[in-house]
Amino acid sequence: MKKVVLLVTILMLCVNCALAANNTDVNKNAFRNMARSHQMLHDTCINISRNFRSDNRFSNYFRNRCLLFESDRQRLLDSLFPITNNGEDWYKEQYPALKANYAITMDKRELENYRLIVNEYCKYNMYKFTKKDPQICSKERLDSLFHTIP
Repeated sequence: MKKVVLLVTILMLCVNCALAANNTDVNKNAFRNMARSHQMLHDTCINISRNFRSDNRFSNYFRNRCLLFESDRQRLLDSLFPITNNGEDWYKEQYPALKANYAITMDKRELENYRLIVNEYCKYNMYKFTKKDPQICSKERLDSLFHTIP
């Protein structure tokens, strides 16, 4: 009987260890995906700014908009998802996934805003580029600027 109790106890410890290891893998993947999303958005900002570098005013506006968004995103995430030792256990366990999912959603929405801004800019400012670079607002060029966030 003692052997059975010991065996059941060992099995329960193994299951708990496996669940904890799986949870840390999920958390690592969540933060990895969030970092990849941030990097893709940052690269998109750089690509857009470089594409429209002949219009210094728009290029600078876009670069500054991206910097402000990145700063605001970090402050918002820190406010929405505080790290606390007094919080609930479920929150501590899901903290990385919750924060990462929200951040990725923010990045996707901001990317949609960037696409809208660029499309409107091209619609009303195409005359500036007809001599210098007529392909600057072509569908192929614009599609190459935007990275898809998973």
